[in-house]
Amino acid sequence: MIKVQAPDSILFPQPGVGKVERTITPTKPGRVKFKATYWPARLCDHDSQVTLMPDDQVTVVGRHGITLLVVPAGYISPGNSPDGEPEVEEPSQSQSLGWTQKLSSVFSKRGR
Repeated sequence: MIKVQAPDSILFPQPGVGKVERTITPTKPGRVKFKATYWPARLCDHDSQVTLMPDDQVTVVGRHGITLLVVPAGYISPGNSPDGEPEVEEPSQSQSLGWTQKLSSVFSKRGR
């Protein structure tokens, strides 16, 4: 028998904007449309008491396998462009650190 390890969660260098297609709760994954494709998605912070409903905008911050990790829109700022996609410019180091530090506590809780 071959043992396969599940992939670790990966934070994207630049968060993106997605739209909820199927309700996402802290205990139940849903689905989002991100970059013209539908993806399974779950809340990045399992301790959150947020429910994301269809048509809600979310910020996609990373992935775990093929499942996107999302937070409610406005939790972090991915940048606003006219077409709703994140800005292509690289964020400054301080901007990147701001949102990654905000999420670091979420990932550290998982290791406990």
